[in-house]
Amino acid sequence: MAQLTSGQFANSVEPGLRMVFANEFNSVPDSLIAPLYRIETSNKKNEDYLEVEDIGNVPQFTGNLQYTTAQEGNSKSVSNVAYALGLKIQRELSDDDLYGVIEELVRSMGEVARYRMEQDAAGPFVSAFTTTYTTFDGLSLCNSAHTYESTSTTQSNSGTSAFSYSALDATWILMRKYKNSQDRTILTMKPDMLLGPVDLASQFHEVIESKLRPGTNNNNKNAYEGAFTYKTTTFLQDTNNWFMIDSKKMKRFLLWQQRIPLEFGRDGDFDTFVKKYALYMRYANTPLSWVFVYGHNAS
Repeated sequence: MAQLTSGQFANSVEPGLRMVFANEFNSVPDSLIAPLYRIETSNKKNEDYLEVEDIGNVPQFTGNLQYTTAQEGNSKSVSNVAYALGLKIQRELSDDDLYGVIEELVRSMGEVARYRMEQDAAGPFVSAFTTTYTTFDGLSLCNSAHTYESTSTTQSNSGTSAFSYSALDATWILMRKYKNSQDRTILTMKPDMLLGPVDLASQFHEVIESKLRPGTNNNNKNAYEGAFTYKTTTFLQDTNNWFMIDSKKMKRFLLWQQRIPLEFGRDGDFDTFVKKYALYMRYANTPLSWVFVYGHNAS
C-alpha cells in the first residue's frame, strides 16, 4: 500500500498559512483594479480585440432609404504574462519556529503578490505619455494626435496644465468636445472622476467638494461641487500629473484580462525535509481606447 504524505494534504496540513496569505493579499483598502478596470476572463495565451468604428451620419430622407456601413478600426492583441515566486523553509526552522517567522514570510508573499498587481494596475497612467502601453491606434494613452481609420482628423487628450479649478474647467470642456470616428461630438461623454498622486489629494478635495469656488474672494458658486469622485495612488510618483476620466467609458476601454487567478500552493521534499511555498498568477492589463481620459503631464 502506498504511503500517504503530508504533501497530498497540503490544504488541511497548513490551513492557517493559506489564510495568512489570503488575508494579507486582500488587505489592500484602496485597490485600483476593481474601481478602474473592466475585468475579463481569458482562456488563451493571447486575446485579440477589434475596434469597430461608428456608422455614418443620418441623411435627409428624399424618397429612397440610404444604407450606412460600419468600418473596422484597428486591432490589438493582448498577451497574458505569468508571475511566480517561491519560498523554501528548512525543516529545523519549521520545527523550531517559536516567533512566527514562517507566518511572517508567508504574509510577505501575499503582500508582494498584491503589490505586483496594484503596480501593474497603475501602469497605464504612470506611463500614459510613453508607448509602454498603447491604444488601438498604436499611440500612447495620452497623446496629442490620436487617430481613427475612418477620418483624417486627429485629436488630443494630452495637456501640461497643473491641477487647479481653471485647469479642471478647461479639461472638462475639452473632453465634452471629443469626437468619434465620424467626426461627431460624443454626446455621452461625461467626465466624472479624477485620478492622481497622493500629493494632489487635498487639492482634489478642495476643488471638487467646496461649495464656493476655491481661490476667489467673490463667493462664486463652485460649479463642480459633487460633480467628480477622485482616486489617488502612491504609484503615481510624478507629483504633478493628473487625469480626468469618464468612469463609464473607462470601464469599457480599460482592460484587466485574467488568465489564471492568484494561486498559493505548498509542496515538500522528503530527501531534504524542505517545505516549499509558491504563488502563481497570470494576467494582462492595458487600455484599448484613449477616449475615456484626458491626462496632464504637468511640469
